[in-house]
Amino acid sequence: MNQPTRSGVFSRMVLPFALVPPVMIPLAMHDHAAVYRLDPAGANWEWIALLVFVAELVAVTAVAGMLRLTTPADAMRPTRARALAIAARAAAPLWASAVVLAVPSLGALVIAHLLAHAVALRRLYLDIRDELRLDNDIQALHITYMAYSVAAILWAPLFVMIFISLSPG
Repeated sequence: MNQPTRSGVFSRMVLPFALVPPVMIPLAMHDHAAVYRLDPAGANWEWIALLVFVAELVAVTAVAGMLRLTTPADAMRPTRARALAIAARAAAPLWASAVVLAVPSLGALVIAHLLAHAVALRRLYLDIRDELRLDNDIQALHITYMAYSVAAILWAPLFVMIFISLSPG
């Protein structure tokens, strides 16, 4: 079996999935922004979509880097390409949950996104345990939460800034 390359993982996994939210954001916001209690004319949704796209790429790269940093010395440290593949597989449910933006329902969006986070955490944990060949579940959980927290730290202030700037005042 061929080892994945970073460019291969990026072009086949990261880029196609990471484009889903930036495509869905302008479509949903121009169609039914009022459902999300946002002012449709108050923002340039294309710039927000671009910001989200860049943040997605940074988050996946940061999670992959954290996977490599937090792997214990006695475990099998993943290559950069493997770490990127693990991070991309974990992010895929979150990217896919952006399709729910097509449904004009804030409740559906929240539920889909929370479910996507649960699936992403589970996928990340299983991949870490299997790819790094960890027998210790606590160690696998520690690496999972350390890697996932990097993305949460990046996204939390970004979402706060976006929603504060967009909320009708």
